[in-house]
Amino acid sequence: MSTITTFPSLAGMYVLMLDGQLGVYDQNMKFVVDSKLTKAFSEYNLSFLLSYHQNPEQGNFRLGLIHRTREKRPWGTDTLLLEKHVVRRLYPLSGTTVSSDLTTFQKKNREMSIYRGMELFLEYKDTSTPELPVYCPVLYDRITALNSYAAILDRTVTPDDRETAVVEVVNLLAAIPMAKRFSSDISNLRERIYRGIVKKNMRKGSGYTLIDDIRRNAKTRKTDKIKDPYGDVDKRADRQVTLDTLTSVENRNSGHAVSSSIHKLIGESPDKRTVPAEPLMLAKFSKFSRLDHNKLEKLAARSLLFTVPPGTKLLERGTTDTWNLYLLEGTLQLTAADGGIKYIEADTENAQSPVASLKPRMYTVSALTRASFIWIDDNVVDQILRGDIASKG
Repeated sequence: MSTITTFPSLAGMYVLMLDGQLGVYDQNMKFVVDSKLTKAFSEYNLSFLLSYHQNPEQGNFRLGLIHRTREKRPWGTDTLLLEKHVVRRLYPLSGTTVSSDLTTFQKKNREMSIYRGMELFLEYKDTSTPELPVYCPVLYDRITALNSYAAILDRTVTPDDRETAVVEVVNLLAAIPMAKRFSSDISNLRERIYRGIVKKNMRKGSGYTLIDDIRRNAKTRKTDKIKDPYGDVDKRADRQVTLDTLTSVENRNSGHAVSSSIHKLIGESPDKRTVPAEPLMLAKFSKFSRLDHNKLEKLAARSLLFTVPPGTKLLERGTTDTWNLYLLEGTLQLTAADGGIKYIEADTENAQSPVASLKPRMYTVSALTRASFIWIDDNVVDQILRGDIASKG
């Protein structure tokens, strides 16, 4: 059994398997291979793993360790502990002073939420070569426990460490020459990794607050102050969030009433204005591809754009309403009543139509990766097609 399957918070993040395959674990913690990227990196991945296994403690292959702490952190218990060489690079000392030990500041920044750390890796830039990608973080499971990393812990190993499972974060670029790091395959992999984490606009207090706002409305209680901006989203595995729960039975017959509810809970940008879709976003879908620009503009002004983290449940099987979801970015998992699973990835033929649009819905739909989508009421579409909505209406 893979150690990764014991960490639900890692669903949707890219994983390197022992046989060189690249892919993600879905919401049910089943591995889904990315055949295109696996093929692109097949020979390199096997060479990378051979070099790494010969001496895991040497070189710059490993970026950090993911483990579950006994003491609760601001972001929860699933924690990323950075390697010392990574800390020194991310948080360099001023001047030319060289120290074998970490400073107090560097030590404080060794532990962090998984999402914050993954974002730091992807966004890090070397000042001498700012356009060159430095890190490509993927998860790797050697089926080890925390007691195997005494040199990293900087403390005495405890009996608990022997029972604490570890997932490693390795840098897939470690053995790739700098001149070859601008390839389209590397860019594609880094982008897909980025989909599996939470961007800055997903942090607590930002515009896309699907999870936070629903939880605040579901439970009218005071919440503890979260010190880490990623703290709330790192606990997403404990949540069951659906857009359909925002609508009551009486609202299901009124597209505008539902729209108002979703607008209030989700549709705000950092400057507190609603986030409408853009006409060009809609034109990529088969249902709207033949609409003239005037109608596309009207429809875009009345359609909401959302971005959600991996694991977010978007549609519930058996529900009936007039709304449809159009996928712009990421991968969705569709689960049927018999447990059968299929996937829809943005920019594919299957994604040109609304997701699970047959009513009552035949599938429960969840975000396998970070996903962006447009939420559109069919009643509004019909009104625009009939010309019932004026340009400024």
